[in-house]
Amino acid sequence: MTTAGGLVFTAAAMDNFVRAFDSETGKELWKFELAAGGQATPMTYTLNGKQYVVIAAGGHGKLGTKQGDYVIAFTLP
Repeated sequence: MTTAGGLVFTAAAMDNFVRAFDSETGKELWKFELAAGGQATPMTYTLNGKQYVVIAAGGHGKLGTKQGDYVIAFTLP
């Protein structure tokens, strides 16, 4: 998922991290370890002028990542 500000969020790796990259340089800017595998597409929305990034972290049985039942939201500065 890419924001208008040039951030690319992904959680499609075979680990429990969601990451943010600079869309121009590809440099990893941020990562957060989720409570379960985040093999899902992040989404974004705005509310009252603040932008949020949300990811469902449920894991993936065939990939062997930790399973769970979480929805996690982050705010962007």
